[in-house]
Amino acid sequence: MLPLEGIRVVELTTAWAGPMAGRILGWYGAESFHIESPTRTNTWRSNRDRPNPVTYPDLDPGDRPWDRCFTFNSQNVNKRSLVVDLKNPLGFSVVRRLVALSDVLICNFRPGLLQRLGLDHATLSRDHPGLIVIEMPAYGLSGPASGFAALGPTMEMAAGMSAMIGYPGGPPTITGPSYMDPIGGFNAAAAILTALHHRDRTGLGQHIELGQVEGAMQFIGPELIAGQDIVPDGNHLPDMAPHNAYPSPGKDNWIAIAAPSDAAWLRLARIIGGERLVQDSRFATLEARKANEAALDALIADWTREQDRHALAAALQAQGIPASAVETAPDLARSDYLHGRGFFTTLDHPVAGRHDHPGLPFHSEIAQGSARSAAPGYGEGNEYVLRSVLALPEDEIAAILASGALADVPAPGL
Repeated sequence: MLPLEGIRVVELTTAWAGPMAGRILGWYGAESFHIESPTRTNTWRSNRDRPNPVTYPDLDPGDRPWDRCFTFNSQNVNKRSLVVDLKNPLGFSVVRRLVALSDVLICNFRPGLLQRLGLDHATLSRDHPGLIVIEMPAYGLSGPASGFAALGPTMEMAAGMSAMIGYPGGPPTITGPSYMDPIGGFNAAAAILTALHHRDRTGLGQHIELGQVEGAMQFIGPELIAGQDIVPDGNHLPDMAPHNAYPSPGKDNWIAIAAPSDAAWLRLARIIGGERLVQDSRFATLEARKANEAALDALIADWTREQDRHALAAALQAQGIPASAVETAPDLARSDYLHGRGFFTTLDHPVAGRHDHPGLPFHSEIAQGSARSAAPGYGEGNEYVLRSVLALPEDEIAAILASGALADVPAPGL
């Protein structure tokens, strides 16, 4: 039995952070329903206005691109999709009754959406005091920035991280993907699990507000206390040298190497240049290496330039020197390390096909979760909700379906 079997989750979510919170709960066995709109497709299903072929299997969007998009399919395993028009009274009634039979409602839209829909905690908890509602606004539900729009990269800027990332004299730089979204997902899942534990003891649900920018602040805690930023210096660190990425044969191939102590540097120096380099006074101490960092980087780059990054990383690790090939997504998909850890699960999707899906970093001997089903097709769970969850009579089901409240393809023009 999975740890969260018997827990039912409803998601009014989009993109990454909210769906990832639901994915974590589903990993542990919660039954999760992703509510979607027939008139405003989830951006991770629609891949925005100009679909990028690389997000589809075989670079092919196919006849149902909204079911083939890797972005949506990566974060919605173990779920069902309910596509429902909340402006349709019959559609709203379906969601309202589904929430009444559920334990958790997750929302990562802008503040005020749940209240406008009549699905806010204050309203729902009158009849369902055990319900847990979590909202994930970027800047919180109150305060001067509560209405601000945000995306993962802008939250990274707002959290102060980007001011410390970049090259000397260059502009602030984000980390790349929407780093804040999975952090929001993990934070939300932890908050929900805490609330479930509280409910087990008290019988009471609760309303949780997760400010995602505040979640990102945890990355710069020491600097907040000190009141000053780290000076951006590319891959360099003030207390370590070398600490950089160095070229390797092939296009855009790199290896990261660091020497966290003088002892580590001496081991590295002996491998690179033998006793002559060990005795080189330009690099004898951290202060000397920092003062001659450009020469140090050039020396190491000349050494790595003709060496396979994976083999070299393994050789340096064998000597206790922190090193890693700078991995690419194709590298990781073939990674012996990840496959050896059981990180991937092969899942069959009726429209997207068979693919290895990434797992989660939790391992337990007695409470292990799993990926058991691929992401749902658009509206795949519509009739399941009506018949198996709500147990509605056939005449009411027929009326709901005839009303157009539910859909299994997006509205024309989307």
